[in-house]
Amino acid sequence: MGDILLLLGTALFVLSVIAAIVSVINTRAPRGAAILFCAGLAVLAVCAWLYPGSVGIPQLGAAWGRLFG
Repeated sequence: MGDILLLLGTALFVLSVIAAIVSVINTRAPRGAAILFCAGLAVLAVCAWLYPGSVGIPQLGAAWGRLFG
């Protein structure tokens, strides 16, 4: 479950960056990007709280390998 939360939070962060870029290009306020960013932060906070030591760059590659490898 910790691997799924880690990858989900990371995916939400990546989507927030993409949404922010699209919003700036369209000269709109990046409200959707802010919501995605907060959701990603909340998911990673829950992951870190439930599974201490599971959030980090090295753990990201290991989680990807365990789920899809």
